[in-house]
Amino acid sequence: MAFIGKIRENTLFVLIFIGLGIALFILMDIMSSNNQGGGTGALKMGEVGETSINRQEFETTLSAVYNGGDAYANRDALWNFYVNEAMVRQEAKAIGLGVSDTEMEDLQFGPNPSPVVRRNFANPQTGQVNRELLTNIQNYINNDDIQGGIDAGQLSPNFVPIWSYQSREVVAQRVQEKMAGLISKAMYAPTWMAQDRADAQFQTVNAALVKVPFDEILSSDINVADADVQAYLEDNRSLFTNKEETRVLSFVSFDVEATSADSAKIRESVMDIKNEWMETTQDRDSLFITGFNGTFNNVFYGRNALPADLADRLLTEMEVGEVYGPYLEGNAYKLAKLVDREVVADSVNTRHILISASTPEQFEAAEAKVDSLMGVLERSPGKWSTLAAEFSEDPGSKDEGGLYEGVTPGQFVKPFDDVIFRTGERGKLYSVRSQFGIHLVELLKRSNTASPRVKAGYIVEPILPSSDTEDSRLEDAQRFLTDNNNLDKLKSATSNSADLKVEQTGPLTINSFQIPAMGNNGSEIRDILCWAFSADVGDVSDRVYTFTDQQLFYENKHILVSVSEVIPEGLATVASVREELNPVVANRIKGQQLSERMAGKDLAAIAAEFSTNVDTVNNINLTLSSLPGGLGREPKVVAGIFGTSAQSMSAPIVGETGVYVVKPLGAPASGTSGSLPTARQQLHQTQRSQVTSQLLTAMRENLDLDDERADLDCR
Repeated sequence: MAFIGKIRENTLFVLIFIGLGIALFILMDIMSSNNQGGGTGALKMGEVGETSINRQEFETTLSAVYNGGDAYANRDALWNFYVNEAMVRQEAKAIGLGVSDTEMEDLQFGPNPSPVVRRNFANPQTGQVNRELLTNIQNYINNDDIQGGIDAGQLSPNFVPIWSYQSREVVAQRVQEKMAGLISKAMYAPTWMAQDRADAQFQTVNAALVKVPFDEILSSDINVADADVQAYLEDNRSLFTNKEETRVLSFVSFDVEATSADSAKIRESVMDIKNEWMETTQDRDSLFITGFNGTFNNVFYGRNALPADLADRLLTEMEVGEVYGPYLEGNAYKLAKLVDREVVADSVNTRHILISASTPEQFEAAEAKVDSLMGVLERSPGKWSTLAAEFSEDPGSKDEGGLYEGVTPGQFVKPFDDVIFRTGERGKLYSVRSQFGIHLVELLKRSNTASPRVKAGYIVEPILPSSDTEDSRLEDAQRFLTDNNNLDKLKSATSNSADLKVEQTGPLTINSFQIPAMGNNGSEIRDILCWAFSADVGDVSDRVYTFTDQQLFYENKHILVSVSEVIPEGLATVASVREELNPVVANRIKGQQLSERMAGKDLAAIAAEFSTNVDTVNNINLTLSSLPGGLGREPKVVAGIFGTSAQSMSAPIVGETGVYVVKPLGAPASGTSGSLPTARQQLHQTQRSQVTSQLLTAMRENLDLDDERADLDCR
């Protein structure tokens, strides 16, 4: 009671206490929500200038547009599209470019559609735009009946987001075309520039030269100091400036391989399959093979199409229905069954007319047309060439009167192949249906020679590690990690190991999605990079990362990861590029040393001292960057030839592959060239041809980009 009385006496303090508690509870809830990706900040994936990229909308588009391939590669491709689209849209708005509704209609459905539409709606057989499908889509859109098209199965359930994304692609691509057009048309070579090029082409020089290759000095005799590498970096800052922080990782891979016990167990299971397969009848072979993920084509193959080590066995030695194996091929046990054997002509001459079809309605119309053509040819056999040229949709024969000579078995689709090699009679006309349409076929001649051909099925069982082997190797990796929890210990522990070594990646950004030396497991790589960008140099992750073979789906390696270097934004550090630049800088030092030894000497003396030859190069002009005679790209040497007086010796020139001294044998022709228009056209063509490929790259150089993709991924 006394306590309750105290509360009544201090009501104000109690209310303040309760209020603080409620506020703290709300604050904790907000922070928790943000940490789980529910806050407004988590909805923003990045910002391109004034355009924000919404994470939820991005994910919706990703799931609708991509339904195969590497998930992380797809994400990166879509991200780049979003960035480029926003960048182009902002620039277009600033300069007044756009795509009108009328233009958009024409780009999607007109006679000359956008390259995006041509790519997405190309007929895989002909490469031409599928006009029928585009017309159906246009009708559904114009009639405001997209849902009806989806319900009827004419449109994909994801049609709306897919079409919306394609429309964005069309607009972005068209605006880029317009920008490139504006820039290329604005490029103009003034008369003085065109005249310089024309003169440079006209004024040629012959020169004598001596080249002393860098290999004259052994690399082992060169000491590349840090100061040498730093000087090279300073001289080539644009090539070695990092736009964002990167990290280099060291890692140890515990590869998982099948043991001899694993191999023996797999061979035993393959023997069981063999025994069962031998009892399988020919009409069930295909189903049996499919059940074991084997391969079987219902086609007869000749010697050249069979495995060399099995050809004789299949063609002459085995009985139909016999199974050979198990035999080793690569890292797998294999069985081969002779399903059937026949002797057929080695080649035939035939002619045909193809009427393409892909829908039931088209096949019906094609059959009617072929029936009509057969009637004409039965009455007038001499019209083959005329009818083939007019009606056939086979580009390989329509201009040859439909004729194919020397056709070998299996060259054409099976229904066609069966008629001309097995069931057809010479001189008769046949209507043959295939996946390409309806063929009107006439067999003209079969060769007098014939050879055996076989149908064979194969079952392959890879030799993979068992789950016990995978687990055992994982335990090895975990024990190794426990004993070696920093980079120095990893290096020391692997230095005397026969099967373990410390490997190193190249520089990686936090959004990298591939590390080729490790494998292509996107989720593991994502986790590795998230850890790496929160760790310090020398740290080793306390997790063993497990990678899976992307084709056979077994655990093929367990990896320990350490951070070996942090490369900050800006000019690269010497340590980060030393390995890459060591040979380049070594050649630079060799060039300096050779130049000192060659200075002040004539060509003959240099050639004698270094046991090389005095060469002559002819018709050199200033537009060239390479030298003839296999000397390769040497722009400094070309410039040196024109910067040296006739019959004078140049100073040593450090080139791409060695040090040169040159002696022009004459002066360039005086006067000017009369090919000014040609020179101007060449300059225009060279510069304008690069606009389209370099436009986006150039725009991104100065782009204000805030990339927040990893903020949520790495929480």
